[in-house]
Amino acid sequence: MLHKFALAFKTKTIEFFAEEEEDEDADRFARSPAPGADGVLAGQRVVVLKPDPLNPNPSADGEGKAASGQEAAVAAALATASSFQAAYLHLQAAHAPFLPDAAAAADAAAVSHLRRLSELKRIARGGPADPPSPDGDGTLTAHLEAQVRENQALLRSFDSVVNRLQASLDAKDAAAAALRLDLEALDDANARLAGRLDRALAPPPGSDAVGAMLSAGVFDSVLRDALRVAHRFARALAEVLRCAGWDLAAAAEAAYPGVSYSKAGHCRYALLSRVCLSMFDGFDSYQFGATAGATELGGIELATRRNESLQQFIEHSDADPMELMNSSPDCEFAQFCDRKYTQLIHPGIESSLFGNSDCGTLPVMSVASPLYELFVAMASSIWTVHRLAWAYDPAVGIFQVGRGTEFSMVYMENIVRSKGFVGSKELGKPVRPKVGFTVVPGFRLGGTVIQCRVYLDHGKREEDIIDSI
Repeated sequence: MLHKFALAFKTKTIEFFAEEEEDEDADRFARSPAPGADGVLAGQRVVVLKPDPLNPNPSADGEGKAASGQEAAVAAALATASSFQAAYLHLQAAHAPFLPDAAAAADAAAVSHLRRLSELKRIARGGPADPPSPDGDGTLTAHLEAQVRENQALLRSFDSVVNRLQASLDAKDAAAAALRLDLEALDDANARLAGRLDRALAPPPGSDAVGAMLSAGVFDSVLRDALRVAHRFARALAEVLRCAGWDLAAAAEAAYPGVSYSKAGHCRYALLSRVCLSMFDGFDSYQFGATAGATELGGIELATRRNESLQQFIEHSDADPMELMNSSPDCEFAQFCDRKYTQLIHPGIESSLFGNSDCGTLPVMSVASPLYELFVAMASSIWTVHRLAWAYDPAVGIFQVGRGTEFSMVYMENIVRSKGFVGSKELGKPVRPKVGFTVVPGFRLGGTVIQCRVYLDHGKREEDIIDSI
């Protein structure tokens, strides 16, 4: 600032003294003699004027202005493209939902921007429409105007996006409100149904609540699950015996001599019968085969016995039998497994299952073998059935039929289902089939009977269909 002031003051001073010197020169010229022969005036001051230097690069200024014009054209094209994009977004938004006025306005704006782009394209191909001003202010103004238009187009685009998101949010809020109303209606309906179910399942006043929960269908379902596990164990045991060199047909003949089988493979039912009858032996006692006197059971009240049995049934159903065997080797279930293992696998069978060359040297009924795990699972399922049976009032009874008993469809079910029998005739009358042996015992639940499954000894049968348990 001080430097500029000094320069301005110096300039004014020089101009002032120059005017005084011009007046003095004029007086001196009037008094001075005429120039001499050589054309030189005495006492005359000579001032040499130098012209301004020429521009060394006259085209540089023009190129800079042209570059500024090109930048302005590019900025204008980008701004127009952004404005067209915003107008197109507004046009799309006006169609969902359809707004005629907004759609017409957006369409007109889009067409206007397209015309602007076409004009810029024509100018870019044919040269600038208006030559830039000498001072470059027009180029700068066009560039700023292009930036303003681009920013306005971006704002319009953002406004369109915000409007669309707000509409989507409003629609989702409405859907959520409708769903909340539906949920409240469903909760009310579920509450009413739960109340009706509670009233339907509630025992009459003065009746037994535990007895109302127990039915023949519950016991039959648990029993079927246990029989499926027993069937898997019997098949695994038959495979191990065959691998150990046993003749299953001879073993079946030894267990039930004189029984004629309709097929050679049916001898496995004899093994399944021995497994089931051994495992269900002692089912009618509260201790399940353990040595307990009648006085011990007589000293237990009926309600106490039923509640304890039901509680043990629930607890054992949720427990892992192998983990229970390892953690509590002295519990009632572990003692039950020891008794049934000794009863089912006698020393002759156990000795034949050790060190066989085909099956390996590891004992197949050891704790680490899969067969032992199957045995524990079968024992656990049958133990569960026993605990549930003693929760009924009266307790569930068990029965089986002997060999030679006539087949009765009320108490028996043929384990080998067939479409018909080719039975013998005696004095022109058909003879009813006879029981060869009981495979699975039957049960009585008050007035309900669960049939025992038997294998019939009645000569040849046609079109046998094996029923898996």
